[in-house]
Amino acid sequence: MSNFSLSSRSEQDITVMMPKGYINNIGAERLELTSEEFIGRGSNKLVVNFTDVKFINTIGLSIFLSMVQNMLESNSQLCFTNMKKDHREMFEMAGLIKHVRVFKDEKDAFNYLNGRS
Repeated sequence: MSNFSLSSRSEQDITVMMPKGYINNIGAERLELTSEEFIGRGSNKLVVNFTDVKFINTIGLSIFLSMVQNMLESNSQLCFTNMKKDHREMFEMAGLIKHVRVFKDEKDAFNYLNGRS
């Protein structure tokens, strides 16, 4: 199962990444590289929208840990939105949620990142 795709867009000074499908090592590496590219271009507010994520395996989860570490080191803000209950629980068990803000949807994340929450 390697059906993964990633789209992204920028609005104002916020970058939104929208993974789709199965996040395994390949998908998570692509997410990490894409986030590093945006940070390298000066974007320090990133949102990952999980609406179309079907499954995240343990290798994908470990790469998310690395992505969060990179965000912390670069003093960037990372938000997750539209997470399914099982994905959120897995991220909580891994200790990721204490370093990432999780919101119901992109609107709430944008309000937070723009200082309106």
